[in-house]
Amino acid sequence: MLRRPTPHVGFQPLQPVTVNGAEHDIQPKQCRRICGVKAKIMIAAVLLLLLLIIFTAAVVMVAVASAGKEKREGATEEGTTEASTSATPVSDRVSCPFKSKMACLTGGCLYSLLNESGEAIPATVPKCFYKTGSTDTSSKSLDLDASDGDSITLAFGDSSSRKKKREASSSTIYTIQNHANFGFAINRNENGETAFNLPNKASLQVMSKFISLTLEVPESSKAYGLGDFGKLVKMFDDTAYTIWTRTEEEGAHPFILLISESGCASGLYVDSTYPMDITLQRGPKINIVILSSSLKIKLFLGPTTADVIKQYWDVVGSPTRPPFWGLGHFYGSESTNSYSALSALLLNNTKLSLPVEGILLPSALNQDSQPFSYSQQIQTEVAKHFSKNTTRFIVTVPPAVVSITGNTTWFMASAGVDQKVFLYSNENKTAYIEGMLSNKMAKYPDFTASNIDSFWSANITDYDEGYGFHLHKNTPYSQINGSVGICTDLDSDINLATDILNLRNLEENSLCLSAYGKKGKQVELHNKFAWQQAKITQSSLTPWSVSKQPLIISDSTSPGIGRFAGHFHDSSKNTYTGLKTALNELVTMSFLGVPITGPNICTKEFISQVQCTVVLPLSGVPASMERG
Repeated sequence: MLRRPTPHVGFQPLQPVTVNGAEHDIQPKQCRRICGVKAKIMIAAVLLLLLLIIFTAAVVMVAVASAGKEKREGATEEGTTEASTSATPVSDRVSCPFKSKMACLTGGCLYSLLNESGEAIPATVPKCFYKTGSTDTSSKSLDLDASDGDSITLAFGDSSSRKKKREASSSTIYTIQNHANFGFAINRNENGETAFNLPNKASLQVMSKFISLTLEVPESSKAYGLGDFGKLVKMFDDTAYTIWTRTEEEGAHPFILLISESGCASGLYVDSTYPMDITLQRGPKINIVILSSSLKIKLFLGPTTADVIKQYWDVVGSPTRPPFWGLGHFYGSESTNSYSALSALLLNNTKLSLPVEGILLPSALNQDSQPFSYSQQIQTEVAKHFSKNTTRFIVTVPPAVVSITGNTTWFMASAGVDQKVFLYSNENKTAYIEGMLSNKMAKYPDFTASNIDSFWSANITDYDEGYGFHLHKNTPYSQINGSVGICTDLDSDINLATDILNLRNLEENSLCLSAYGKKGKQVELHNKFAWQQAKITQSSLTPWSVSKQPLIISDSTSPGIGRFAGHFHDSSKNTYTGLKTALNELVTMSFLGVPITGPNICTKEFISQVQCTVVLPLSGVPASMERG
């Protein structure tokens, strides 16, 4: 009998078994069939895996080759750009204010991490810069107008056909000294102190999208102003103040009151509504970066603080006189968001016998968040708790008109469309821009439109004499950024703005910069929205008798708004520290021309109503903080 060959050592196959003289395999035929199928499956899986590995390797090799090619091409292009840019000597580089490379190049500046020798630059050398003498000012002129006597106008912009010649000028207060090549100094005649100094060409940067100007001021100067910020004295510590109205930063006042160590006062006012940064630099210096092709600055020479304030008010306008009842105490807040909450608030007021001049009716009580839409039921409820002679209502007015109420177009929105008094989404006036208020689409009035007076007064005069008006969130505010639709053009300006101006989107909770009104685009009109709204509101109320003169309160403020309105601010807390902050804001807002101002913090818990009314022109009790 033939035997199977013996395999290699270490492997012992299953040996056949002899039964009745015949050999039998111990694996049955069924088992052999299954093993054969499994073996075929395993072989197929291995082959498939090998094919997958080969395919993946091929894809990776192609990708690596493509990336390498792009990298080599990119490196060549970048190397060419970097080499040509870095050829600018470090000594000739003047810093541009952009932080990112994209914004730097878009803004017309140069960008390089290398010096002229191809070596890495230290941190003290600007990465974003322009070359000395490379800015094109051939179509621009820098003019000084000293005709006012106690103030000087510094203007930089498009040259007229006949340029003004800057000559040394004198007055009883100051003397202007022109520098040999560029710049000027304004010296006080009294003590020789240099109030303002533009030392050289490096202090003025003019690029395609912005202007940057730096003025030196006397050593140890103290600065005040720049809006309703709680800190009274502003330090020269490189802090940048963005002049752009926002919900949490409602003031946009590009005015600085300076008091030098000698006691002399001076002032600087940037006469523009374009977005800008004002940085109080160490030195001390004042740096102004504005997203505009022109710049106009008023320099006030005092010499006393009162003189500077008067000189500033002569430019922007003196504050209005409020009604006598407007100096009293007010009750209510945005937390009073229903008819039942209002009833409880008034009942609590009656129980406590609080000395209250008026009730603040918040926007939440408006029907469908519409302006001038309080129900007769609410007005009657308020009247129950006050005698007829002393009842005052502060009506809260939203910044926009809701387009749709339920399935119906709101009459005020329909009238505004017919009269064409809303802001458009672009200069072509193809559609109105829409934001969002109370989760509803809303249109925003164009307070520069020629017929806005008739539209606004037709709604506001529905109220009896003696009402007050709270112009609420008129930065102008929107729940969404920009628009319900897509913002058009000005994209590059927005990119630059977010890069220069504190890295924040200027359309945050507001309208597209490209929104268009009768007198320009929103990039220019934004900061003046509240001023225009307050002006139109006051003019709509002018026929009312002086004895029942209304009170206008604005959330947002800008230069000159004190001519028409006061200001309620909510940045303080119900503590003595909060009261100090409120007093700081009161002082700041007063010399800015908005003396009728105050906080909504006064309760019987800590700071009483009596304390508030004694020291603050405006004061209020937030209903959510009041306790019985």
